[in-house]
Amino acid sequence: MARNPGCTVFIGNLDDRVPERVLYEILIQVGRVVDLHIPRDKETSRQKGYAFAEYETEEIAQYAVKLFSGLVRLHNKTLRFAISGQDKPSSNSNMPVTPRLNPVPAPKAPHLMRSSDTPASQQTVVNGRIAGYGISPSHSYDAHSQATGFH
Repeated sequence: MARNPGCTVFIGNLDDRVPERVLYEILIQVGRVVDLHIPRDKETSRQKGYAFAEYETEEIAQYAVKLFSGLVRLHNKTLRFAISGQDKPSSNSNMPVTPRLNPVPAPKAPHLMRSSDTPASQQTVVNGRIAGYGISPSHSYDAHSQATGFH
């Protein structure tokens, strides 16, 4: 089946009631699936409880293992994912790599205004707090009182 074992993901603990289409729809969430093979018993034609999915690149296959491991549960069974032909990762092996996508700039943290950021002449202290910076949770907004200045 697999032309490139490094691009092939082993999926274990697969319930035999899971349709191939459902498994495929899950697997394509990380990238193009070149081939999906679910072995069947020759006598009963039932699924054997595991599958192989070949992705376009080794990077995508590694990302699929990293992303799906421990998260995909079908028919009360948590699926196991591994690069085909590899044993459980040892402590000195390389960790899976996340595919390089178009980078999204990190959002900038909002600038919080401190009392020291404004001149003292613009600050009013009410009940031990600096007033005039937004509406407090206990204050109800009334358009009429806002327009007339009466609260």
